[in-house]
Amino acid sequence: MAPRPSSPSGTDRNPVKFRVLVMFFGAGVGLAVLALLLPDGPGAWPALGRALLVGNGVCSLSALVLLITARRRPPLSRFDLPLLLLAQAATLGGVLGETFLFGTQYSIMTQLWVTVFAAGFLPRRLVWAQQGLGLASITLMVWMRAEYGATSPHSRGVDVLVTALPVVLTGIAVAYFRGEAEREARALEAAGRTDPLTGLGNRRALFESFGTQQSGAQELTGLVMLDIDLFKGVNDRYGHAEGDRVIRVLADVLREHAAPHDLLTRHGGEEFVWVTGISDAQALLARVDALRVSFAQRIDGLGVTVSAGVAVTTLPPGDPAAALPELLRRADAALYQAKAAGRNQARLAT
Repeated sequence: MAPRPSSPSGTDRNPVKFRVLVMFFGAGVGLAVLALLLPDGPGAWPALGRALLVGNGVCSLSALVLLITARRRPPLSRFDLPLLLLAQAATLGGVLGETFLFGTQYSIMTQLWVTVFAAGFLPRRLVWAQQGLGLASITLMVWMRAEYGATSPHSRGVDVLVTALPVVLTGIAVAYFRGEAEREARALEAAGRTDPLTGLGNRRALFESFGTQQSGAQELTGLVMLDIDLFKGVNDRYGHAEGDRVIRVLADVLREHAAPHDLLTRHGGEEFVWVTGISDAQALLARVDALRVSFAQRIDGLGVTVSAGVAVTTLPPGDPAAALPELLRRADAALYQAKAAGRNQARLAT
């Protein structure tokens, strides 16, 4: 299957991640500039405070440059770790700079930005790493505030807890909601590729998954198009509920005769497509004949059988999905020949 093109934004098909990071790091630069423009405060080490604020701005600017680079050379996920480290360094530098320059820590809650970035966009291993790094940073910030700010040294433990708890819980909440949203998205994606009556793939699944199924050591790919003979008569005589049962029976028989990694889809109505890796076309025809016999035994008395058209090819290595339209055309032509020859048989496409 041909790879899908990257999104125009070049940010892992997630422009939200790019925009959020630009907003966070842009705000970091703005806060650093604002603090440096203010007159010196009553902090213990103003010169060190200004140096740290400059470092904060440099880290934020570096991150913005990295984001622009990632936009031009996706995927953005390649830069997750350096962006996380720059975000944590910028936050720590900004808060400590404020502490040494003004004796305050109004900017300490910018640690939430790093937590939201990690919990909302990074892989799980980096989320946990950031939680640990964030707790260590908050502990250092609060300790420095007790030493050089207005907080009493005797309340350090409580101060760390009160400051860290909202940050940690926010990270957990964001990660939880992200996980739920991703699970719902996967469920919707699966539903959009699944036939609700049989549980097999649908036509969309065939075109999206063809060429990705594992065929092991098999050199050939076979595509079998199956159609239930005289199916309309079942609906007319016995009703649509019985017709649905017949379709489900064929789906079950298909599963029983397919290899573990075969692609099984309901192509529409009473028509199915079976894609499998094979070493010999005649062996595949024998499997199809066994399937037909098994199906006829399951629905004995309804007067319906299965006809099949079989097409075999060697998939092109560069773009295996390109072979699908021609395989479908050949299998459909072979299926038509089987129908014209009296139904209840399989024909191999030439």
